[in-house]
Parts: sequence; structure tokens; C-alpha cells
Amino acid sequence: MLSGKLVQMTLAAVLACLCAGAKPAPKAKAASVRAPIAVVKSVYSCPAAERSYADTLASRVGRWLKDGGVKADAVDDGALDAALAGRRLVYLVLCPNPSAAQLQALRRYRARGGKLVALQSYSPGIAGLMGVPVLVRASAGPVSAKAVPAGWWVPNVFASGDADEVKARLLLGLAGAAVPGAWNAAAWEAKRKARLDADIAYGKAQRPRPGEIHAVWDHTGCGLYPGDWPRTMRLLKKHGVTDLFVNVAGAGFAHYPSAVLPVSQTCLSSGDQLAACLAAGHAAGVRVHAWILCFSASRATPVQKNSFLKRGWRLRNGAGVPTDYLDPSRADLRWYLMQAIDELARKYPVDGVHLDFVRWWEGAPKPRGAAATMTAFVAAARAKVRAARPRAWLTAAVLPSHPSCVAAVAQDWKAWIDQGLVDYVAPMNYVENAAKYRALVSRQGDTKARARRILSGLGVSANESALTPVQVVDQVNAARRAGFAGVALFQLDANLAARVLPILRLGLFR
Repeated sequence: MLSGKLVQMTLAAVLACLCAGAKPAPKAKAASVRAPIAVVKSVYSCPAAERSYADTLASRVGRWLKDGGVKADAVDDGALDAALAGRRLVYLVLCPNPSAAQLQALRRYRARGGKLVALQSYSPGIAGLMGVPVLVRASAGPVSAKAVPAGWWVPNVFASGDADEVKARLLLGLAGAAVPGAWNAAAWEAKRKARLDADIAYGKAQRPRPGEIHAVWDHTGCGLYPGDWPRTMRLLKKHGVTDLFVNVAGAGFAHYPSAVLPVSQTCLSSGDQLAACLAAGHAAGVRVHAWILCFSASRATPVQKNSFLKRGWRLRNGAGVPTDYLDPSRADLRWYLMQAIDELARKYPVDGVHLDFVRWWEGAPKPRGAAATMTAFVAAARAKVRAARPRAWLTAAVLPSHPSCVAAVAQDWKAWIDQGLVDYVAPMNYVENAAKYRALVSRQGDTKARARRILSGLGVSANESALTPVQVVDQVNAARRAGFAGVALFQLDANLAARVLPILRLGLFR
């Protein structure tokens, strides 16, 4: 019961508000309704260096679900008990190293009847929790979901070469199976068709630019149809692609019978990929550039990596653990790579050599003069290529932000352009945000002379970005306005072939 004094004070306050014409206090907003589905991104279950990658993939899954009309909350793997309360389906994105507490939270969620979808997770703990008998590593084959006691195991959704629509349909179908009514397949299909019609209309409204370079990166080194390079080249030529950067070599592998580099299992089982690619490319009228991973041991076998470690070539992280990055300060390593570049240029009628990982690892301390060492390496590569094939190009994939990349990875690619050491550089401008992309190309092409030596790298299907056909068109146009020589599309896969190139061919690449 209120005291007389308190009642008087309350009435006085009310009268004062009325006299002042004050409006009643707004009602508090109702708490947002928690979605029965959540997408969990890795924060605490993965190394700090991989968190940005995990965030990108989780955002991609969230976007696929949202586009399909499925309501899903984005959460991280911190306080899992609270994040998963009330959920019926949870997508786990990566989560490679879950803690005991995280696994316990997932078990409690499962005990309440919740379903899990593990996306490209190779955690033995999560595999055991879900009832997966064998951990299956990612492959570029068709995306697939294996039904397991706890839900579904999807080992290759991000690695698969399938188009994004195929991946989205799979994940949306799982949402509909676990939460009836969560996904309307007919509405999604109608929206997909309307979007395709709009993409086609937008593509037809574009205009070509004569002489523009339209390059594509082939990360697999085996073409879109392994074993059938002519088919791959016919598709590229039909869609206006002028150049292919084909990943056939690295410090630890060669997809051709090299006398310098370790010959890959791909070459041993499927033959000389570079020779087959060149023959098909030249027959179709597509220039072929041999793409070599320089200071990186990726794709090397464990035996080869151990050999690199014994030679002192592998860089170590802060904890002293060897990484797959190689040490550019080692003169014997630089000599080894230069022999490989010389062999490539002399042995094969390549239209160019494309350098990648021609930089220090950002996490490693760099000696004084590191940028000069890297520039000297590029100059030596230029001399080797020019001596063997005077008309062949030397190109390089580079980090997008200059001059910060000089301090970070000793990659002074604007100096390479200014000194005539490269024909073109391809900054990896893998961003989805239009304003960020425009800012990048504006800074990169700060002079007309430099702009004419730049191919803007577009992350059509990259870890950092996944572009719609309309976004690709807009980024190509922004590169044109910056005065660039052309673009390079990452990467050659089903998504590029089925969704993007057909739209570009209608106008920009006509």
C-alpha cells in the first residue's frame, strides 16, 4: 500500500506531466522472437588466423538461408548453452577444435532433441558426437549431405565445385526436413527464376570493351572437366575469356613431368596437364599462363614438406610450429624456384608465367631489405621468361592494399610495374561491398601508366567473397572506369560456368 506522501508525490508528478503536455512513456518493445534455426560461426573453436575465414563462410550460409526465406539467427560458439536454447536445427560452420565445454553444450542440445548440420568440420569430437564413423575430407566433387544420428554431415559444401544455388538448395532442404514449414521450395524456385530474368536483362544492357583482358584462375590445374581440356577451352572461348591462369606448379608439386619439382599424383595418374591445357587452349584461341605457387608448400606431400623442413625452408609460427609458408630469405630456395620457372618457360610454349605467393608470410619477421629481395626475385623471373620466350608475359597475383603490403609481406608490386618487371599484376580484390571495391581500385590505379598494367582480381567464388552476376558486372565496370587493362575471375568452377559467364557474355564479354 502506498503511503499518503508517496501518493501525493505520484499525483503531483502526473499533474505536472499533463500540464506540460508530456506524452505517456512509450511501451517497451517486445523481445525479439528467437528463430528455431541458428548458424554457429567459429570463434573460440578455431585459430585466430582462421576466424575471418570462418566468419565469411558463416555469413555465406546465413545469406543462403535468408535468400531462401528461412529465418535463422547468427550466433558464435562462445556461450553455446544459451545460444542454442530453444533451437531445433543448428548449422555448425567449421568448428575445427571445439573445447570440452563446447562439446558438452552440443551434447545437451542433442539430448533435448536438437538436430545438427556439420559443415566442413573435421573435428573428431564433433564427428563422434554426431555418429560419423569416418572423417571425410573436403573434395571438389558434388556437394553431398550424409544423414547421421545427430543430423547431417556435409563435408564439402564450401570446397565443392557445384554452383552456389546447388549448395543453397541442399542446406535449405535440410532446414525444411528438420523444421517443417521453415522452407517453401516453390517460393524459392520462383524467386530464383525472377532473379535469373533480372540478371539476364542487366547483362544484356552492358557493352563490351575491345581489347580488354578477361582472365580466369583455374585453381585445380585440371580444367572444369578433368580429362577433357578441349571442352573446358571451348566453354571459356564461347564466353569471351581471353586468358587462363592454370595452377600447374608450386614449390612442392608439378602437374607435368618436371625435372626440378616433385611430380604430382595428378600428373602420374592423369598425364601432363600443362601440355594438354596448352594444346587445347591454343586450338581454341585462349592464352595459357602457367601459374606457380612460389613461397608456399601447399599441395606438397607430407614427405616433401618434411624435406623442406630439414632444409630450413619452412617458416614457423609464433609457437614454433612449422607452417606451409616458405622462407624467401633462403638463397637456395630462390634458386630452386628459379630453375622451375626456367624449365617451364623453356619446355612449354606458354603464353606467360603467373607468379603467386611471391611474398613473405605476414606472420613472420622479415629481414632488412625484404622488399628488395622479393623485387630481385621477380626481376630474375622476368629475365628467365624473357630469355626463353621473349613474347610471353610475366604476371603476378598480389595483395590488394599498397603500400601496406610492402611492410606486411614485402610485396612492392607498384615498383614492379614502374620498373617494367611484370606485364600485369592481378590484385586480389576479393570483397563484396561495392564501396570498398571502388576504393581499392581507385588507390591501385593511381596513375594511368599503372592502371594499364592491372587486372582486377574478382572473388567470384573465393573464401573472402562470393559474388552474384550483378556484382561481377558492377565490379568489371568499376575496373574499366579506373582504366584497368581487364579483370581476372577467381575461380574456374561450376558457379562461374553456370551463373556468371553466361551473364557476362550477354554484354561485357561479348
